[in-house]
Amino acid sequence: MRSVILMKSNDIVLRLESELKNANAFGKDFSKAPQRMLRSGIASTTRIAKAPQRMIRSGIAQTSHIARTFAKMLKAQDFGGLDDFFFAREQLIPGGKEYWFIDVVSTQGDKAQLVLTFGCSDAKATVNRHKTSGRDVAAVGWFYSNKKKVFLDKTVPLESSKGMLKTEAFTFSGKYPSYDLVVDKKTRLHFTKPRQGIVYEAHPCTAKDLGVGLLNMYLDAKGTIGGKAFKGVGYVQKVIVVAPFIPWNWMRVVFPDKSVLDVFVARLGVESVQYRVVSTAIYRLSSGKTYSLSGSRFRKLEGDRWLLEGDGFAAYLKTYAFKPFVLKGRGEFHYDEYLVECTDFVYKKKAMQGGIGMIEDAYGFMI
Repeated sequence: MRSVILMKSNDIVLRLESELKNANAFGKDFSKAPQRMLRSGIASTTRIAKAPQRMIRSGIAQTSHIARTFAKMLKAQDFGGLDDFFFAREQLIPGGKEYWFIDVVSTQGDKAQLVLTFGCSDAKATVNRHKTSGRDVAAVGWFYSNKKKVFLDKTVPLESSKGMLKTEAFTFSGKYPSYDLVVDKKTRLHFTKPRQGIVYEAHPCTAKDLGVGLLNMYLDAKGTIGGKAFKGVGYVQKVIVVAPFIPWNWMRVVFPDKSVLDVFVARLGVESVQYRVVSTAIYRLSSGKTYSLSGSRFRKLEGDRWLLEGDGFAAYLKTYAFKPFVLKGRGEFHYDEYLVECTDFVYKKKAMQGGIGMIEDAYGFMI
């Protein structure tokens, strides 16, 4: 959930109606469960999608205001402003979503990794059968430290104040660029500014009927996970968006030298009926020097293995832990997190091994 899908809502409706007519042909090369889900999801969301179009249009002014305010404080290099954005709760307009995402990855070769996701939308929904409404957030937290442990999977009240986000299950607090994540006595992490490289990226923008404010921070992380010493890097993100969830794959892998492979591909449809909406890919050195990659193609292989191919690069990855999400509301959406090890990455005839990170595999449709 890392790049933002920006499409006009009426285009989505037209595509959904077209795909619904062809739903009976979706069987080939597509598993039965997602096929049934996609048919029923398209049918239900097509019926209700036109009302959210009107609601989204009515919220353009407020969305634009959010983006302009965010852009202004970034231009001023106001790091306190970044904290204001990160720790604040927004009044969501129709179709709006607000969420935070934290992925902490070891650079010590031990595959340790912690993932925490929490957020809400303007409408009632369920996440893994837990109902969300009002100012509560759906929250899922899990880690791998020799074995998988889910420490949070439910709806919780979220307390927001200056420099702090707090629930009954965790606290994230601090001031740029130093933060602390505390889950319990055995899982505590301290984030700091890295010695070199890019520390944050922000993408405030609007696109026709849709808008987004996006902040990513790339920090060093040290502490304990599950009672075991941890040292690595943290990807800390907040997103405010007015856009539907459509299928995507996102991969972020960190190598022992702290270089990063980051790939995002979003699409609408499956197999022969497919529209590629967004495709971005980079390979970034720890110094911050960034190479743009093109032609990214994901393939899921047997045994939860993955092959990423593109123009002049390729990567082979193996899954070592897995956590599924099911979101239901105005549609149905499946979001699966795979913790992966990159056993081989080749770019410009140079090979690398030992990368650790995540692949997101998301499918369905939800407004």
